[in-house]
Amino acid sequence: MKFLLYILLLTSILFASELPRPKKEFTLTYWDMKKLIYAEIPKGKVVVEFYVNERGEVEDPIIINTFNVNLNDIILNKVKQSTYYPAIQNGKPVKIKYSLPIQFK
Repeated sequence: MKFLLYILLLTSILFASELPRPKKEFTLTYWDMKKLIYAEIPKGKVVVEFYVNERGEVEDPIIINTFNVNLNDIILNKVKQSTYYPAIQNGKPVKIKYSLPIQFK
């Protein structure tokens, strides 16, 4: 039994899971939103969920929570432009669901 636990511990160390990391980070600037903002800079939170596939590409982004629907298209386009190093599980790249909270201050 101890041998089996030792093997399980050793394999979990060797084949540790790794979350996706950004290659091309998500960036959203005032200039991206300039045409939609008339009076003041918006304040609130938007949550976007998407999948990062085995090649690190963003798939199926959707807005889960938003405070200003006028910003949704810009945010979705910017999320689609971002790329990631894929998540790793057991030494192989895997598809993973990712949630990105965006805070406007």
